[in-house]
Amino acid sequence: MRRLLMVLYYFPPSGGPGVQRGLKFARYLPEFGWRPHVLTVPATSDFPVRDETLLAEVPDGLAVTRARCPEFYGLYRALTGQRGVASLDIESMSRAERRPARRALRWLRAAAFIPDGRVAWIPFAVRAGTRLSETPGYDAIFSSGPPFTCHLIGRVLRRRTGKPWVADYRDPWTQAPFYPRRPGFARRIDERLEEACLREADASVVVGGEMARSFREGRPGLDAGALEVIPNGYDEADFAGVPFGDAGLFRMTHTGSLFLGRIPHALFSALERLTREEPEWAGRARLCFAGRVDRELRARLAAPPLAAQAEWPGYLPHAESVALLRRSQLLLLLIGSDAQSRGMLTGKIYEYLAAGVPILALGPRDGDAARLLERTGAGWIHEPEDEQGIRDRLRTLWRAWRASREGAEAGAAAMASRAPEAGGDGDASRAGPAGPDAAMPERLERAGLSARAGEIARYSRRALTGELARLLDRCAGGRDRG
Repeated sequence: MRRLLMVLYYFPPSGGPGVQRGLKFARYLPEFGWRPHVLTVPATSDFPVRDETLLAEVPDGLAVTRARCPEFYGLYRALTGQRGVASLDIESMSRAERRPARRALRWLRAAAFIPDGRVAWIPFAVRAGTRLSETPGYDAIFSSGPPFTCHLIGRVLRRRTGKPWVADYRDPWTQAPFYPRRPGFARRIDERLEEACLREADASVVVGGEMARSFREGRPGLDAGALEVIPNGYDEADFAGVPFGDAGLFRMTHTGSLFLGRIPHALFSALERLTREEPEWAGRARLCFAGRVDRELRARLAAPPLAAQAEWPGYLPHAESVALLRRSQLLLLLIGSDAQSRGMLTGKIYEYLAAGVPILALGPRDGDAARLLERTGAGWIHEPEDEQGIRDRLRTLWRAWRASREGAEAGAAAMASRAPEAGGDGDASRAGPAGPDAAMPERLERAGLSARAGEIARYSRRALTGELARLLDRCAGGRDRG
């Protein structure tokens, strides 16, 4: 069996969507002839969010080496009086902040910490990776970013060891929506680093077609064959036995972080009008944001009439997040409307697909997310500013849910009158399949969707890990497996 060094900043006990891709690759790679060894940061590192429950998902026997990582965010806390803040990253430093000291520190981060606030990890990770190349040794290197510091580590180790290197891009580096406002000289340095990594890696992996096109634009010498698309996905095991339910509520759910620039103002206006026009909406509709959200969004939802409908569970451990998806009637994917949003394919959309719950995406109709929803038949996409279209869609779904709910309640009442010991709560306790099932889930049918289970199954983590393993096999060549 060949050995793979995986350079991953996000690894348990880190939480959030960034940890899932590397963790699931590490879980399934041995099935395809690769034994991973994870090189990551200490468990006490300054992760944006923590999820201690994910430690239980680290496979037994997986080798993990943790190398010291001095970080920018501890300095930021100390100088801005935020020592008590549990988690912090560059996204949570609001662009609306007016305090001169914090503005100066954001400028310093953008000008000096290239490619990101984890750049000081490089010497410690390189030292550890070089040592691991000797004992126990490895046949290839895999790095995943962001943070793109991971790719700089992979690049140095590639040069030192001569081992093939695969660089995995979950976001498009200098073209990412969260890219900081760097001074011109700093951006040029970052762009040169990005260019070097794309050209020196034996293969580069991206999560969507638009990202691949954006990387190829302006790089005529870039080997098209060295750029592979392996999308994010879902793990069937995460959904096994997780029940569907609604508890009598029409819950619309968004999981993950939501920051300034992706706040769905047209959606909120549509919800306000539905509150006035639809009987029972105010009492039975819920808008749930599970994750870190911008202060402006909280302020908008703190005012009537939406205040009574808003739910703020905060960041949830991954298993609880999956359970919330199955308790929802509609899953919200808020992408944005700028040019960069066309290639935005966050990990959450694949877990949305596996949940078997209708998806409403707000984003460009010609983007990767729109094409994915069209191929799978699992939801709809509206332009973020299409208030009337969003309102009409929600009204249709609400009325279909009410009719179904009233029918279920009438049936339960009739059954109870015949057999007092029997009871029920609609689909509140019906266990769902492990992943997409040949029988389309009831709530997708109710919404008028014809989901294609076979298409959705292509995005299982096990199947996608097989694609990565085949790529590693090609990069490592025909040497015998040890």
